[in-house]
Amino acid sequence: MTSGHVRLRRRTGTVWHGLLPGAAAPMNRTRTCGAAPLRPWERRIPCLAVPARRRPQEGSMSNAPRASKNERRDAAREKAREQRVRQQRREKRNRVVLQLSIGVVIVAIVAVVAVIIVNSVRPPGPGPRNMATGGISLEGEDLTAISTAAPAGDATPTPRPTIGGGRVLIQAYEDFGCPICQQFEQTYGSQIKQLVTSGAAVIQYHPVAILDRNFTDGDYSTRAANAAAAVANYSPKAFYKFHTTMYESDVQPKEGGAGLSDDRLIEIARQAGATNMPKIEQAIRDQQFKNWVGARTDEFTSNGGPLADVKFPSSRQGAGTPTLIVNGQYWDGKTDFGAFVTQVGGTVGASPAPSASATPSPSATK
Repeated sequence: MTSGHVRLRRRTGTVWHGLLPGAAAPMNRTRTCGAAPLRPWERRIPCLAVPARRRPQEGSMSNAPRASKNERRDAAREKAREQRVRQQRREKRNRVVLQLSIGVVIVAIVAVVAVIIVNSVRPPGPGPRNMATGGISLEGEDLTAISTAAPAGDATPTPRPTIGGGRVLIQAYEDFGCPICQQFEQTYGSQIKQLVTSGAAVIQYHPVAILDRNFTDGDYSTRAANAAAAVANYSPKAFYKFHTTMYESDVQPKEGGAGLSDDRLIEIARQAGATNMPKIEQAIRDQQFKNWVGARTDEFTSNGGPLADVKFPSSRQGAGTPTLIVNGQYWDGKTDFGAFVTQVGGTVGASPAPSASATPSPSATK
């Protein structure tokens, strides 16, 4: 018998277990693997946790009083009013930003227009020395430049000078970016040089700029003509060498690409033996004669200035380069240039013109 328990037999013979009054309850044994089975009185019903009732949170729907119809309507109106205020502020801010942006654009446009107007009404700067006719005239065995004073910026070039001694005056209007000018120079350049050095002719070179748009930098023809004017102004003895170098095959840039840089133009002037290089370099970088080049180009394309009394054929399609004038007569490129010079000026004592596979034709303004 277990301590504290007693077996009682009733008259009916039934035996039951129970605790004696005052007896301590038996200790609950820990069940482990391999232990003897628990006796009935050692088995206990596990305690089940009963969740505590949660108190409703303050302000929950269950406790919050239901808003009245008027209150709901007022709340909706307040929310709508707040949204309108936010929208109005947003629209006002957008208007301010738009107005500021428009103001900046207007100021930029006004500035650009002002620059254009100032440049259009500003007279061209003084032209280069030795180019009073709009071109530089070379004569004699050394191809010496005929000296002239620097013309005023708005001065009209002097008419063609009278050339004595039975010599002919050859005027060549050229663009240093023109491939047809290069072809003409390579075909007839040596013959023209012989005519000049033999005393039979005077050559007058007129640099113009009609092909700026044919180069990606947009202003090569102008910069090249300005560089030629700088050399004519500061170092005229180097002009002929500078001129011929600009048309060499490995020097002249191809149309559709970039023109020669200012550094390259300065290098060509130096290689041509130019003096006063600091002034030439500054004139090239600052485009000192840019306005003068523009004025001479306008005269050329409108057949003004020294071309005003030249009779051009009706078949001529606009101003193009090269344009050759011999004693005031236009060469149309259909005949050999040497033969044309002989025809216009008579026998000039020069050797026959070199034969050419094709006579260059002037290129039209582009």
